[in-house]
Amino acid sequence: MKSSQKFIIIFISVLLFFPTVSRGQRTEEEAVKIPKEVASVMEANLPTREPKLDIPLSYVKTFYFPYQSDFYTVFFSKVKNKDLGYVAPFFAENKKKGKQEGKQEEQIQEEEQILSCNVDFFFRIYSLEEDGRVKNIHKEIYLPYADQVGSKDYNPEEENVYSFGTIFPPGRYLLSGAAASLDLTKIGLFFQEFYLPTPSDFKKNLGITPLFFVKSLKRMPSPDSAITLYKNLFHYATLEIEPYFDHEFSLQERLDIFYFILGMNPGEDGKFKFEVSYVYKKGEEDVVKFEPRVENVPAPIVSIPLGLSFEDKKLEPGEYTLGILIKDKNSKKEGRENTRFILK
Repeated sequence: MKSSQKFIIIFISVLLFFPTVSRGQRTEEEAVKIPKEVASVMEANLPTREPKLDIPLSYVKTFYFPYQSDFYTVFFSKVKNKDLGYVAPFFAENKKKGKQEGKQEEQIQEEEQILSCNVDFFFRIYSLEEDGRVKNIHKEIYLPYADQVGSKDYNPEEENVYSFGTIFPPGRYLLSGAAASLDLTKIGLFFQEFYLPTPSDFKKNLGITPLFFVKSLKRMPSPDSAITLYKNLFHYATLEIEPYFDHEFSLQERLDIFYFILGMNPGEDGKFKFEVSYVYKKGEEDVVKFEPRVENVPAPIVSIPLGLSFEDKKLEPGEYTLGILIKDKNSKKEGRENTRFILK
């Protein structure tokens, strides 16, 4: 069996035989107490949606995956190490120490230390009217975060991406994300709108969930039992996935793409039959055209590795566009998607 087929089957089996989230996960009915210091900043900045940069927390992107009639939605934000307040153990100065004691402390200071940080993340999600006005607070989420790193591996300028996922019905929303020091003297804040499509959006054409490239993937024994904050990866059902965030590749790598097709109709056998074509474009030129693939699968999922090295074609460094054309064999609807990537 080809590796691409195995890859697809892994995702389909996860979707069909495992729940996307554990029933023990927090639901929107559970009250989350956002401290008044954080809530007041959110409310004061809401009319203008102005960020607060005490802790420079910023939005990256949103992924969403079908979950019954709703969407399992994953949010990504980023912040530098230095802004999370990593600190080393404190060595109190003792002026009465003798030379030997002083040398011992100096030696300890030169050895690798464990740096740690403790930050609270708060997320408030507002439901929006069609015109963008705030309707109400849909959900609040509190996620404490703690991390440790060796001082020799610590880079204060390193910027990492943090994610969490939860369930939302289709609709228009505003995400308000905050990172706060434990004493609440420093608060970072951002706002970002997001939209989760309704079935009526796909009456004429197919849609595609946000496409991403898989860097690594592994299976977990069970889904998460609670909403959790993750660093440089995310959890979906029983999968732990590390995506590429910068879409930059070398020729030795490959594009493992993953997405759901929205708006498809199953056939009489209950399966989804569709044809999908891929093309690499550089500017307006078609550089590589792949043979169309016909899939007949239990779920409208596509997960396939596309190569970057070809016997008859050497791709030069630069910016490319991956073009996707999907034709539903049952409904005759079509869908198109373009995403950029860079070869280094």
